[in-house]
Amino acid sequence: MNKVNTDSFFAGLLAIILLIIIAPGCKKDKDDNGNGQPPSVHPLVGTYAFIESRFNDPITVIVNGDTNHYLAGDDAYLFVGGGLLGAAPCDDAGNAALELRQNFTSYYVCVGENNEAQQGTWEYVENIALLKLNISNPANFLVNITTIELLENALNGNIPSLPMPYDTSIPVGDPLPGGGINFQTANVSVKFEKLY
Repeated sequence: MNKVNTDSFFAGLLAIILLIIIAPGCKKDKDDNGNGQPPSVHPLVGTYAFIESRFNDPITVIVNGDTNHYLAGDDAYLFVGGGLLGAAPCDDAGNAALELRQNFTSYYVCVGENNEAQQGTWEYVENIALLKLNISNPANFLVNITTIELLENALNGNIPSLPMPYDTSIPVGDPLPGGGINFQTANVSVKFEKLY
């Protein structure tokens, strides 16, 4: 072999070796975000147990025929829990939880059970810390949770306009016996425990 052929041979061999080394690094993995890292998970993705709610403003509600006047700071857990998780298909209602999934769907899940049902969808408006729950099961309505505070194992916020009945013995939206519609809104604070 002469010098020109030897140099060409080694240059070609070096080019082949570089292609073998560099080419696999150029391959994009379908499960990464373009930089070799797995896609990021939205910080709100997780399963949440509803643990507390308080009225932020006074409200009057008829419960079992009795007129109840609630003040700011009074417990609103039963009203809010029924509105947010009442349609969960759980064998034990105490197991009902809310799951926010990475694909922006929200689900009723039952902790310790295999039951679940899609609640609707969710979106987060980061610049104003607003979580929108677009609920489609059991009925179509929007719940805005404002001033979201995401802690290590908790999610806190306020629902400024939670749909509520005037009279709990009549379905929300139905006519009231004395006239009007059985519908009002409540301003409440909410707390969820992040289970996982």
